[in-house]
Amino acid sequence: MTHWFHRNPLKATVPVKFDGLRKCGKGEKCSEIVTQLKVSRTHFLDLVNNAGSAVDEVTVAFTEYLGLVKGLVEAPQGGESKLRTLTTFKWTNSLQGRTPSVQTDAWFEVVSVVMNMAIWHTKHAALKASDDSITVEEAKEVHRSLKLAAGMFLHIKDHLLPKLPATPEKGTDFDVRVVEAYAGQSQAEAQEVTLGRALELGHKPTVVSALAAETGQQFTLAGDALKTLEPAQFNKWATYLALKAAFYESYTYCFFGKELLVQEKCGDSIKALQHSQALCEKATKLCEKYARTKGPGTIARPERHPFFQKLTPMVKLHLDKSTRENGFIYYQKVPAELPEMEHHQVYGLATPEDFVLPPHHPLWTEESYAAFQFSPDASEKYDTKASASQEEIGPVPEPDIAPGKVPEPQTKSGCSIS
Repeated sequence: MTHWFHRNPLKATVPVKFDGLRKCGKGEKCSEIVTQLKVSRTHFLDLVNNAGSAVDEVTVAFTEYLGLVKGLVEAPQGGESKLRTLTTFKWTNSLQGRTPSVQTDAWFEVVSVVMNMAIWHTKHAALKASDDSITVEEAKEVHRSLKLAAGMFLHIKDHLLPKLPATPEKGTDFDVRVVEAYAGQSQAEAQEVTLGRALELGHKPTVVSALAAETGQQFTLAGDALKTLEPAQFNKWATYLALKAAFYESYTYCFFGKELLVQEKCGDSIKALQHSQALCEKATKLCEKYARTKGPGTIARPERHPFFQKLTPMVKLHLDKSTRENGFIYYQKVPAELPEMEHHQVYGLATPEDFVLPPHHPLWTEESYAAFQFSPDASEKYDTKASASQEEIGPVPEPDIAPGKVPEPQTKSGCSIS
């Protein structure tokens, strides 16, 4: 599904030497921990900077590095680590350009790494879904990556942000509104895969309508999280979320109208389908606005995809049929208000996969931890505000997914990840 998904940039960082940790470490075990911290961090970043890396390989590198960093935030025997404030970490924010956030706090590193891993999962899913046609197993991988990302974002919000010593600055990646938007988008996009599957398997209109309603609502909630943030930074992302919400709301009322005709409620069917048509037009206009809006991230072009292009003629087909049937058979009045939609219980809704931090790396034992002789003088001295304002970190090089020629749909819905 070429350019079906909008993606923000990865967080960028700089190499970390862990010199403060090395200075207070006594013995070979301490040296080995410091060396492994540097090596595993570099290895993880090399893998996560490529959306095409294998999930298993990235997960192993992610788990190993976090297991090592865990000794800097939690002592092996429990309690806060004495090593938490020995190292300065610098990370950019995905929507705030090259100027990094800087903290001498290992929890800041943990949250940044988990955040980048979650963003990587969304990018990996988008890359996998960009193929003209993918296998069922690949579609499952897309689905799972999006659910994993949603779970990581929620874990950041609920469990990791409270670990930070100060309230995050507005608009940074650790602003709770930004994290909520990422989580909501990931869950909504996982739901898109579920909906595509329901369409391909020919489920009843009531099931499709309910799934589409849930999907649209998730996009709406994600967009709502961004409403109070700086428009210049967040408008493009917010517009993408709004167009997806309108698109799936149109799908909702299209299949709702189809079901109402089956129930011989022709007037209600016409009203629902008219609303679907208006929402489809709204989604198309939002696509145009999205294309005009400046902002960071890869550019989605959903209006070019068969899944999007099939909606307008499908709505027209059902609306014409309901109008025709009403003129020949039912003679029902089209109501002024939209008919109320019943909320059916739907199975298979995409739920985020739970995430927890990995355990300490085996190198961390009570003995190796005790060998780090902490002293206040070992902490790195860093004037965060002054230094951050004078330095920049270049973005992570990310090759764009070439849009190419839109292929003929291989499925009746036009969705290639169903």
